[in-house]
Amino acid sequence: MTEDSVDDDPLQLKDLAVKYSYLMYKITDHISNLSELTYESVTRKEKLIDQEYFDKQLHLDEQLQEANDMIKECDQIEAAYMKLDQLYLFVEDFKARITHLENVFKEL
Repeated sequence: MTEDSVDDDPLQLKDLAVKYSYLMYKITDHISNLSELTYESVTRKEKLIDQEYFDKQLHLDEQLQEANDMIKECDQIEAAYMKLDQLYLFVEDFKARITHLENVFKEL
């Protein structure tokens, strides 16, 4: 990094902004993947009910296991949303601190 770029961005906010954008992209991608998995699981269950309901009645243990797996996936999605909420709070606090620092530097 050159000295000019360090002077332009002493707190490396540009780098932080890029990393934050990438983190948000990865979180969004992960949530999207989990949503797709959940949708596929629900669709699969719906097809089982519509097409082979009576045949599948004999395999209740397997169906219960699949339902438990779906619940685990939903719990993971819920946990991911909770992480996003925490990240949002962190980012808002960080923005407030950066704004405060910018104001202090402007006064200097």
